[in-house]
Amino acid sequence: MRFGTYYFFQRPPGASDATIIRTELDQIVWSEALGFDSAWLTEHHFADYGISAAPSVLAAAVISRTERLHVGFAVYVLPFHDPIRFAEETATLDILSGGGRLTVGLGRGNRPAEFAGYRVDQADSRARFEEAAEIVVRAWTQDVVQFEGRYFRIPPISVHPRPVTRPHPPLAVAVGSPETIAWTARHGYRMLCSGLNTPLARLLEQREQYERGLREAGHDAATVARLLGQWTVTKHVYVAPTDEEARADARGPEEWFLDAFRRSMRVDHLPGLPPAVVAQAEQAMAHVASLRWEDLVQEVLLIGSPETVRRRVQALQAAGVGELGCWMSFGGLPPEKVRRSMELFAREVIPAFRAAPAPAR
Repeated sequence: MRFGTYYFFQRPPGASDATIIRTELDQIVWSEALGFDSAWLTEHHFADYGISAAPSVLAAAVISRTERLHVGFAVYVLPFHDPIRFAEETATLDILSGGGRLTVGLGRGNRPAEFAGYRVDQADSRARFEEAAEIVVRAWTQDVVQFEGRYFRIPPISVHPRPVTRPHPPLAVAVGSPETIAWTARHGYRMLCSGLNTPLARLLEQREQYERGLREAGHDAATVARLLGQWTVTKHVYVAPTDEEARADARGPEEWFLDAFRRSMRVDHLPGLPPAVVAQAEQAMAHVASLRWEDLVQEVLLIGSPETVRRRVQALQAAGVGELGCWMSFGGLPPEKVRRSMELFAREVIPAFRAAPAPAR
């Protein structure tokens, strides 16, 4: 099992943008020394829920300050990007990484304020996403790219630079619906699942849909096994010496996170939205409002002593999770407590999931 850290760069009251970005970037760099395998970045705009508005810039900083740490995106919101520019940017990151250190994660986005801010019709997100993804792969792999679609019309051009990873950096997709799971499986892309407030039973349903889609698409057994082995789930993780201390420390930040999530989905200040978009946002806000700390800490979150967290990670491993994205700096947790949690996780949880060395002969 692989372990990564995961960063939204949340800005709770009293913290400055600059302090959050510098502090969490230092945490990412330190995670390499602790023995984490990867760092995952995301993209959000216009809310304190996440100020990671420039994920490529953050990734370049991480790459320049680390040597082996894999950098993944969970995710770029592809409908906000010009696909040719996006292909150039991510190819450059792949080159800077030396190749093999980058996973380009893609998503459709789901926040009406972000679509409004980028002047993109949210109702077109799926079709726009699929069209852009096709163009990106062509730009990475073809000598000349030409495309005529509904959203993008590209004359014959040669796109440079090209990634050094062949045939291109691996793609991963954040899934939240059967349609997206089916599309991801059909294309043979890696699946990313949010476990922030999703019980294990629901995650297993998504995995089963994905495996079925891979097989129905005709992928060979080796490809199916490889992609299932790369299944990535993100979770809030906080480790303290005891369960009691961990829960006391994490409850306030978790509740701030849920409130920030709800506020980031608001639509009452955005006139003229399609009814389907409004309904989807209101449903998401209602779901978050229904969540209770006691249920989350028992069923969803990885919060507790090293022993408790280790046991819950074992359950995820048994379910088939190949990589755990540990969101450890969430909701305004004090940086010193985040660093203690990271160190405890690295020292007392990760070693239980590393392959034992072969005996000396």
